[in-house]
Amino acid sequence: MAPDSQSAPISTPLAPRDLSLIISGAMIAIFLAALDQTIVATALPSIVRDLGDVASLSWVVTAYLVTSICATAIAGKLSDVYGRRRLMLAALVIFIAASVLCALAQSMTGLIAARAIKGIGGGALMTLAQTVIADVVSPRERGRYAAHFSGMWALASLLGPTLGGLITEYLSWHWIFWMNLPLGVAALVTVDGVLRKLPVRRTPSRIDVQSMILLPVATTAALLALSWGGVTYAWVSVQVGGALMLAIIVSWMFWRRQLRLAEPIFAPAFLHDAVVGRVLPAMFFAFATYLALAVTMPVFIKLVLQLSPGDIGLLMIPFTFSTTITAYLSGRYVRRTGDYRRPPLLGFPLAILGALGFALSASHVGAWATAILLLIIGLGVGPMFPTSVVAVQNAVKIRDIGAVTGALGYVRSLGGAVGAAAATALVLTLVSGPGQVHGLDELMRVRLGDADRLLVAGAFRWLFLALACGLGLAMAAYSRVELRPLREQSALASK
Repeated sequence: MAPDSQSAPISTPLAPRDLSLIISGAMIAIFLAALDQTIVATALPSIVRDLGDVASLSWVVTAYLVTSICATAIAGKLSDVYGRRRLMLAALVIFIAASVLCALAQSMTGLIAARAIKGIGGGALMTLAQTVIADVVSPRERGRYAAHFSGMWALASLLGPTLGGLITEYLSWHWIFWMNLPLGVAALVTVDGVLRKLPVRRTPSRIDVQSMILLPVATTAALLALSWGGVTYAWVSVQVGGALMLAIIVSWMFWRRQLRLAEPIFAPAFLHDAVVGRVLPAMFFAFATYLALAVTMPVFIKLVLQLSPGDIGLLMIPFTFSTTITAYLSGRYVRRTGDYRRPPLLGFPLAILGALGFALSASHVGAWATAILLLIIGLGVGPMFPTSVVAVQNAVKIRDIGAVTGALGYVRSLGGAVGAAAATALVLTLVSGPGQVHGLDELMRVRLGDADRLLVAGAFRWLFLALACGLGLAMAAYSRVELRPLREQSALASK
């Protein structure tokens, strides 16, 4: 693949209409990818009724997760070499085509394979949408748009389960995938023309295929070990130990290869940078705790507070929207002051207090107190998301914006997957012991007496303490991030 013919950076700013089209297309792409991660969950019972093979059902979600995590890192680097337009269009085509394959699937194996392909497109869209914004918007202005992306995540998180349930009930689960087509085509048409104006590197480079194989293998092995441990197999079992050993060995091979390459997917220099090398671990721990809470909290509300599914959705709203509010306000603050350090450092202590509040009151907290504590945690974590994007993109050369955005997306997604898997394993192990209950959905269907309810509350107390520690680690890492002046020009306006 050769770089686009229009490869030189352009110094002429985009017309307002073109800028609006690019931003709109990027927002649709983010919404598509985020919605696909939440809308499928409510359709899983219908899928297994039609296709059978309940033992493989979890791979409908896992296959997408693994490929999307890896695609976030790889797509960013590829876009630096071959251009945003080619990669964005390829990601949209893959996403749309895989949606069709999912809708037409006649077996569980076929659906899982299609979901894996779709994850490649979805993960790439996550990185490329933020990278494209970096091309057309200066770092000082970028926090505002990063906050809009957080809003898309919040909207998808709220709409996904509800929309998936309604479509499955009144149409069929196949329509969950068909509905991606008009949105995907709209994004394709919107960005195709204007993306031709974005800058592309002139120098052809080769991306190492071996690295593109090693990264998914290492990621898959690590996620399997975490999802199996304490749930399907004991932590000291051959299966978990073997997966962990494979993850360690292949990760070492991948990292050794990155050290020798001229164009690495994950540049080792990122880790030595006083901004990027500290934002990455902060994001890992921040999103690990955020997603762990988002995944396990419905179980706590159902079993400990003994509320209905409708009430669960209502209580989760403060958590989701408070994150969006402070993400938006932080983006505005960065735009006004140029300071991307202060908002997260003010927010993390608030989130830690919220997690400790849950830990202290796990056995007797009420619905209103739960909503307030979730609101507090969401307010505290929200600033991390837009400021981290601004910080890392501003810290690297323009030629590396795609790579560093991909690295941040990979760390974020991996942290979320690790956090969700570890939190699930911790709760299930403390409640029932290894292998007794296979998944949070199964746990939510169990009828509990008062003694059992206290047992679950005790398990969550330990989880909330662990989440407070994770937030503390995120704050410690981010407190060491160096503050640098923000560039006043976008990549498009820089020669």
